[in-house]
Amino acid sequence: MEQRWDGFAADIRSGDSEQVTETIDEIEELDLEERVRLFETCFDELSSIYAQSDDGYVRQSTVRVAERLTPGIALVFAVAESDRSIEADVDTVRQQTDEIGGFLLEALTDEDGRVRQSAKRGLKDVFRTYDSLEDEETIEAFAVELDEMATEYSDKRRKHLLEAKEDAEFFLQSGFGRLLEGFQKEFGDSLEK
Repeated sequence: MEQRWDGFAADIRSGDSEQVTETIDEIEELDLEERVRLFETCFDELSSIYAQSDDGYVRQSTVRVAERLTPGIALVFAVAESDRSIEADVDTVRQQTDEIGGFLLEALTDEDGRVRQSAKRGLKDVFRTYDSLEDEETIEAFAVELDEMATEYSDKRRKHLLEAKEDAEFFLQSGFGRLLEGFQKEFGDSLEK
């Protein structure tokens, strides 16, 4: 996995959109156990690439890769079902989700709007994962943190932080509340006519 990551890291650092897209596609094709191992191999270096890059596209690429590494609902269900082909457990899922969530939270204050948009999308996957773990407390903590962070900005970052807060709050609703909100977002304008 380390050798494979070295190739992925080179693609990310290159800033070449085709290479980055190929890397992301390859990560999406990995099975759940391979993604867990890739996270363990690469996450620290991925964070370093983000922190050291002056290129907004490279930073956005690291965020997009982190999003693909989010354990997600499939891994939560596999762990819950005690899938023997996966060595990960709930603690591993939670630890990886925590690390990715923290990384994306930081990226949500990036000066580049493309990076923030990618981080916002990635946080939705983080919230879905916590939701699958039935961890409302952590989602609530994210909502509070996002609200507090938003007070520090008056530019587009504030808007993106508050939108991410709304995404977190969506996952705190009941199943019916989510259905209703989704319905209103999808058809609300046509119903008012």
